[in-house]
Amino acid sequence: MTILITGGAGFIGHNLAIRLCEAEQKVLVVDLVIDDISNKKEEITYLKGDISDFNFLEKLFKEYSFKTIFHLAAILPPKTEEDPFRAFKVNCEGTLNILELAVKYDIETIIYPSSATVFGPDRKPPFTEEDLLNPWTVYSSFKVCSEIFGALYSRKYDLNFRAVRLPVVIGPGRDRLLGMTNYPVEMVEKAIKGQPYVAQVEPDTKVPIIYIDDAVQVLVNLWRSEQVQFEIYNIDGIWATAKEIAEGIKKVIPSAEISFKPVEDEHMHKVLTGLKEKKKESMFSYRGHRLLDEILQEYINRYPSEGND
Repeated sequence: MTILITGGAGFIGHNLAIRLCEAEQKVLVVDLVIDDISNKKEEITYLKGDISDFNFLEKLFKEYSFKTIFHLAAILPPKTEEDPFRAFKVNCEGTLNILELAVKYDIETIIYPSSATVFGPDRKPPFTEEDLLNPWTVYSSFKVCSEIFGALYSRKYDLNFRAVRLPVVIGPGRDRLLGMTNYPVEMVEKAIKGQPYVAQVEPDTKVPIIYIDDAVQVLVNLWRSEQVQFEIYNIDGIWATAKEIAEGIKKVIPSAEISFKPVEDEHMHKVLTGLKEKKKESMFSYRGHRLLDEILQEYINRYPSEGND
């Protein structure tokens, strides 16, 4: 049976497609930027398409037989903030299209990666799954929109929609233009290239991070769990200050030049807040909570062969 991955050309989606392929699953990737994938796998089917186009999607559902959808397609920051109308069509209407067709064509399970940013910057962390949401960007608002759509369709149509709120995902291949939480990626990749980097955060700013392999494993395990129906889960990752990340990089690359020049932005500090995993442990597991040094070592070791400039 084929597994559909929307947004399968993206950072998480591409790694997920490879992981499922290695597990001998038949994978269909749909994305607008298929041509940007440099290391396509022969075993994976790639189709260029827009999830905001209902007719395109319905033809896809008719032509291919799949019962599982990993719905990752989305416009990301800063493009969401620059063009919220286009972002709405993809991130919200696209999700609604997927849900409508999932009901019509008897899809068994939809896995949806949401974001820690749905909680907003104005309340004290850590947050549990039951806490009120307070999105403060276009991107996080649309994540909440998709969560609500998923919950609605689960209740109304008994659709098995499972969402997980991920922390900052880092690793080779991540887009380096993804806003304020991208400084761990910039630190690593500038150090690898022998370039200095000035982080625009306080040295003691904490951020929850998860390595790309572990984020993919979260999605796979959530899909495979037989105990889960409709649920939304928080994944907290590992906590590290900007200074700890810089020091960890220097253990591997002693010549790394990393300094700090914080910007005067209250939201910058507040958005880097924490999640509390309340539900996950009793429902599904994953190989998480690697030590920071392990994450950085593997990231640096893999970057020359897998990172994209």
